[in-house]
Amino acid sequence: MSSETKFTKVKIEGVFNLEEFSAEYEMTPEEFLNFHNKHCSFQELLTLSLPKYVKYVYIPSDKFETRDQKLLKSTILNLPVVSSEKTYGVVIRFLPKNLQIHYRIKIKRTPFHLELTKEKTYVNNQGIDKVVEQLFEKAAQVLYPLQISVNKDGGLENIINHEEIAKRWKADCLPKMKDYYQSETTDQILTQMDKVYANLNLKKEMFERNIFYKLFFLPVYRSYPQFLKKDFLQVYFSGLAQEIGYETESVLNKEYTRGNKIALKIAGTEDENLFNKNRTKGEVNLLYKLNKETGEIFSITGYLSTFEKNTEYKIDFQLYEQ
Repeated sequence: MSSETKFTKVKIEGVFNLEEFSAEYEMTPEEFLNFHNKHCSFQELLTLSLPKYVKYVYIPSDKFETRDQKLLKSTILNLPVVSSEKTYGVVIRFLPKNLQIHYRIKIKRTPFHLELTKEKTYVNNQGIDKVVEQLFEKAAQVLYPLQISVNKDGGLENIINHEEIAKRWKADCLPKMKDYYQSETTDQILTQMDKVYANLNLKKEMFERNIFYKLFFLPVYRSYPQFLKKDFLQVYFSGLAQEIGYETESVLNKEYTRGNKIALKIAGTEDENLFNKNRTKGEVNLLYKLNKETGEIFSITGYLSTFEKNTEYKIDFQLYEQ
């Protein structure tokens, strides 16, 4: 028997769609029917006008194996339990301000722990030059290296080295900044930062409000029954100083991508409330790509939007492994 005539018997779940099924196995409906009818029993013969219920079909084994290699074997995404070091490029664009920031961030991973080191931030492709922005940038650098423990779903759990960060801030950064930045405004900013750095675990909402941390530590490592999960996502829009909620649907792609990645699409519409009842609603549209072997994040791309007084506020987000 030649390899072309070897067949695999496939069980059909749910309603059988001839066109979709044939396309999945890279066959025309006619090719599929000819092959099936050649190898099935008399009672299993099919025609182009198929009944809605079909229990088993027969397809060429080589076609089955080619497709089987492309398919996810589970509807559960498991948290990566590997040790690795990766660098990601991050580009975030805020509309209507037309403000773009980009930076690189290094992530050292061990099971349930991550250490992050962020490099210099660029605003609209330029280094930061405004006094207050420089102050924020210098203060933010005190965070790094930042050691984070994560939950089994990938969500941020705790700041492991919060005491070390507090010491760095108190002993080195704060005195230097008080000497260098002498104004009422900067004094107020430094006082606020002092409260934050005293114990970062009591100020975890600061990370929730940062779009990088919100999306990178989104709890995506979980079960997706029938490759689908409905959820609710809240994201902070700094331009509006408020959180926007979205009713979302997370769809786990049944097939690996052409680049052999696991794809998870999160899409949805802004939740309706008293304030936005009769106005245009925003959207969320995000694509996560994960490494096939380890489940680590390879890329996150997409956008989130909302409307305020007919003006669209939008966050475009791109993160890629470099």
